[in-house]
Order: sequence, then C-alpha cells, then structure tokens
Amino acid sequence: MTDIEPFSKSQKKQNAKDITDLGNQLAQLSEAQLSALPYPEIEAAIKEYKRITKGNARKRQMLYIGKLIRQVDLAPIEDLIDRYDSSSDTHRLLVHQFESWRLRLLASDPLVITELGERYPALDRQALRTIVRDAQAEQAAVAEGTSTKAYRKLFQHLKRLHDQQLLADATMGAPSVRGEDLEDPAL
Repeated sequence: MTDIEPFSKSQKKQNAKDITDLGNQLAQLSEAQLSALPYPEIEAAIKEYKRITKGNARKRQMLYIGKLIRQVDLAPIEDLIDRYDSSSDTHRLLVHQFESWRLRLLASDPLVITELGERYPALDRQALRTIVRDAQAEQAAVAEGTSTKAYRKLFQHLKRLHDQQLLADATMGAPSVRGEDLEDPAL
C-alpha cells in the first residue's frame, strides 16, 4: 500500500468547490486590491467575470477561474484574501499591528521606525516622520481621545506601506507577511 492514498470523488468535489469559493472571494475585491495578485490571467478572468451579467455565463466563468486557480500556488491568493477580508484573523492581527505602530510612533519610540524599515524596505522615513510630527501636533492641540485628520492619515500610511510591500512580494515571488509573522500587541 502506498503512503499517498488517492482522494475520493467526494473529496475531489469538495476541493474544487473550495477553489471556486476562493475565486468568488477574489471576485469581491476591487480592481485596486486585485492588482496585487501576481497572476495576470486570473486577474483578467475575474475582470471578465465582473463584466458578465448573464447567470450561466457567470457560472461558467467562475468555473474557469477555479480551473486557473488550481494551476497556481494558492499562498499569494490566500494572503491577498486574508489581507482584505475583515473577518480573518490575519486582517485582525494586521490592524492591531498598525495600531500598535501608530501608538509607538506617536509616543516617539525610537525603535519603531527601525522596525518598520526592516519590515518594509521601501519606507520613506522622512515622509513618515512628517506625518508623525503632524499627528503629534494635532494631538497636543486637541482634547485627549479625539482622533484627528493626521492621526487617521498615519494609520492609512501604514496600511498603504503594507499593501505596497504585499504587491512587491507578489510580483517578486517572495514570501509575504503572513498572519503567523505578525505579533499580537495585546499579548
């Protein structure tokens, strides 16, 4: 008897359904979010899927997308879906990490910019320092606990930095930051 047993027909059907569900999740992403996908054929097929209005044609297109997905590495696709799916643990940890970095930046923690520079090589340190300085000035001028424009801008800058790195990793074929690489600041 071999170590690898063949999948049953039911298991094969379930795997195909899971892959098609991945395709449906990809179809929910915006074009800007989808641009981080390292597979142009799948991206084009999803754009075509969004253009189609007839029910059976959409179903056939989704099956085609599933076929394309089965031929590629699933890790970048799952990373992309987890990044934008607000119900995923990866997304939750990522938001907590951004919030932790923002608070540390506002508290003038000297190590956080170094940490961000190591994680995101494309970091523009001067632009980040400018945003932090603006947020600190607004925080000092406004009552405690009130979020300000620069405060939100700092968070958006951290998100954009992560998304740029996700795109760079996807196009270079490098491993991206996965959920297990993130630290939960609550711990």
